This record gives sequence, structure tokens and C-alpha cells, in this order.
Amino acid sequence: DPGGEGDCLLGAPVFEHTFGWQQEDKPLSDLKGTLLSSDLLEALAAPGPHQFVPEAKPYCHQLVAWRTLLGEAPRSVVITSGTGSGKTECFMVPILEDLVRDRGRNGRLEGVRALFLYPLNALINSQRERLRAWTHEFGSDIRFCLYNGNTPESQKGHVHNATPNEVVDRRTLRSQPPPILVTNASMLEYMLVRTIDAPILEHSRGKLEWIVLDEAHSYIGSQAAEAALLIRRVLFAFGVTPDQV
Repeated sequence: DPGGEGDCLLGAPVFEHTFGWQQEDKPLSDLKGTLLSSDLLEALAAPGPHQFVPEAKPYCHQLVAWRTLLGEAPRSVVITSGTGSGKTECFMVPILEDLVRDRGRNGRLEGVRALFLYPLNALINSQRERLRAWTHEFGSDIRFCLYNGNTPESQKGHVHNATPNEVVDRRTLRSQPPPILVTNASMLEYMLVRTIDAPILEHSRGKLEWIVLDEAHSYIGSQAAEAALLIRRVLFAFGVTPDQV
């Protein structure tokens, strides 16, 4: 029988049309000094697979997200868009811009300002190269840490020296928490209750400004309720209120 008919074992072929995402008329460089700083634009333009050059034109939904998230009053957004449409840039660019501005005022940043929650370790690891590329220009001033079950307790000195912008072990995470912490719900639960992780919260009290929920549409039913309660506990533990985040 032809595919998709009667008792045939093969389904009918399915083709999904993909379309180009709408771009802005002006390039990134036109945002310099008004929305994005020159320091961040230089960092984004670092050569590599995640290069975001000043001549590039952002997608319209990216620019809307940046303007919304970089407004004076903290506002939350939900971004729903197709694969390859630059959703990561929607939140990563304004968060980094905020940290760059904070660095300009206070110098080297210590304490968690941005918390990225991912449902899978594979998704956590996928952000490493992007974060390395886009924070490299700032050295140890703007650091990040991927905190999951594979994070070692300690690392040798040459490992730390190789990537000053990445916290590579738990010992450093506890003594000098970076402004960007990428983790999952399970590790976050442990961090909130383990005495050994208490220094992370102590160094970060009152500093948390961003929470990113990746794959937010996957939180349904009891899982959604657990996530909501976890975020409430996070806000309390970090000493901030919902209107500040």
C-alpha cells in the first residue's frame, strides 16, 4: 500500500516549511551607546562559531527582548520561537550588558547575579563555548560556572589559569561565586539545603537579578508547581523579592 494509507507500516512523508526570521533594518553597531555598550559589542564580535559582529542585523524579536529586559524596571518575558531563531541571544545579550555595566561601576563581580536553569546536563554543557567566547574579553571580572553532578570538587592551578572567566570547580564556586551560574533544578535544590554550599548564598545575598528558565513550556502539572515553589525558595535564600528579579 502507498505510504500513510490503510494498514501500511510507513507513514506519509511530512515536509515542514522553514522561513526566515524578520530582521531589523539597522545593524548591531547602531545600538552602540544607546542600548549596548562598546565593550559588549567587542566581546560579542570575538572570532569563533558564536561570533556576533557589529555589522549583523539582529532579529526583530531579539531587539524587542533586549529593550524590554534592559529597561529601568525589571520585567519578565516569555520567548517562544523556532529552532535556530536566536532565543539564547534574547536573554544572554541583555544579561551580559547588565553585567558589563555593573563591572564598570564596581569592577570585578562576585556573587550570583544571573541564574540559568536547564532541564538537561547536555543543554547546560551546550552553553559553555558561547559563554567562554562572550566573557573572554573580561577575564576574571565576569565569570560563569556550569554547576552539575560532573563539576569536580577541585582542579589544579593550570586548569584555572587556562580559563580565568570560567569557575571550574566547586571549591572556587563556594569561595568566589561568579555572577553567572548555570545549573539544573536538582543541583539548585542541593545548593539551597547543603551547609557546604551556604557560602554561595552568603556571597550572593541581595545580588540576584536574573532567572532564566530554559524549555519553560516543558514545565507542566506537578513539575511546574515544583519549579514555582523552587523559585520562591531561591528568591528567599538569595535575599531578594520578585519585583527585583
